[in-house]
Amino acid sequence: MKIAELVESAAAGVGRHVVDLMNGLLDRGHEVHLVYSDIRSDPVFHEDLRRLGEQSGFRARRILMRRQPHARDLLAVRALRRYLQSHGPFDLLHCHSTKAGLVGRLGLIEDPIKRLYTPHGFFTADPNRGGIVRQSGALLEAALSKLCDGVIAVSREEYRHAIELGISAAKLCLIPNGVALDRDSYAGDPAELRNEWGLHDGEICVGFVGRLVPQKSPETMLRSFAALPDLRRKRSKLVMIGDGPLAGACRRLTAQLGIGDRVVWLGERDAKTLMHAFDVFALASDSEAGPLVVLEAMARALPIVATAVGGVAETVHHGVNGFVTPVRGVAEIAAALETLIHDADLRERMGRASRVLAQDFSIDRMVDRTIALYEQVITGVRASRTPAELSAAASR
Repeated sequence: MKIAELVESAAAGVGRHVVDLMNGLLDRGHEVHLVYSDIRSDPVFHEDLRRLGEQSGFRARRILMRRQPHARDLLAVRALRRYLQSHGPFDLLHCHSTKAGLVGRLGLIEDPIKRLYTPHGFFTADPNRGGIVRQSGALLEAALSKLCDGVIAVSREEYRHAIELGISAAKLCLIPNGVALDRDSYAGDPAELRNEWGLHDGEICVGFVGRLVPQKSPETMLRSFAALPDLRRKRSKLVMIGDGPLAGACRRLTAQLGIGDRVVWLGERDAKTLMHAFDVFALASDSEAGPLVVLEAMARALPIVATAVGGVAETVHHGVNGFVTPVRGVAEIAAALETLIHDADLRERMGRASRVLAQDFSIDRMVDRTIALYEQVITGVRASRTPAELSAAASR
């Protein structure tokens, strides 16, 4: 197959997912062309792109796409059209994230190319957006779903939300995210990393990974850590990996909460190579689709504390490999962290459970299911378009 992947939000989880998918396609002998915007990208994505460029069968073209609607979106559509025409014909175009989905579906409305769309989190599920914006977005997503050959949800919760938006079940396919299960991506000795971060012997490392944006609610993470009893807080440190527009406000909040000496700011780093030095992984998001970072933490045998958003409950089994807490539930998040900080045996037991549960979410499984969908869309064979067991699970 000759596949074009289109992505606007090339940072963090979306960027990693697209890279993992393209690597899988290339390994299986397919030709892959990436059309991307680097406005919302990160150094990790660019390093991955450099490595991809060393493989045969891969090409990449940068075009300008902004997150918000903009008059220059017409230029993005034109650039995409020209690339597809000059390097085609392509068997299929796969659009990743909201803006790429808009450009690739509405912008190519008269183009016969087969098209798939993975939102990686409908913005209509984000409570930080106004009601009118969400209502308008719901109407737009339902309309645009008719302009493509399929919509991929990465979790059962996202699948259900898509149905609520008015997207036909016949258009939907559930393909969960995948994670690398080997240990080759771990970088550095955990003890050396912890020493670099200023952790002393016996201190527990609580790790947070995410963009510092409203959706990830980093303020909730900081308030929850500050709500720990003094003894537990003094026995632990919070390591924050990520950057974004809330960075300044978060640092000021840290000072206001009096936890400046307990929080370590690492900025934008390749977290998947560092998480093996954590003792606990915590995520306090307001909304998610199927957070890849949780799977990465599970693959590293970490106990998880995460809010009940998106596909979290599909990977974090409350009381088994971690704790699922309410959104903005500062007291509940603090209580879960306190329990894990206090109990080393529980951390070990939940960490082992995380590693076992992560086996069901391999990159190979994600790639194989995506390729199967590509082939079904390209050939027009619809009867087994989605894995039966996944569709059944999504409908429950």
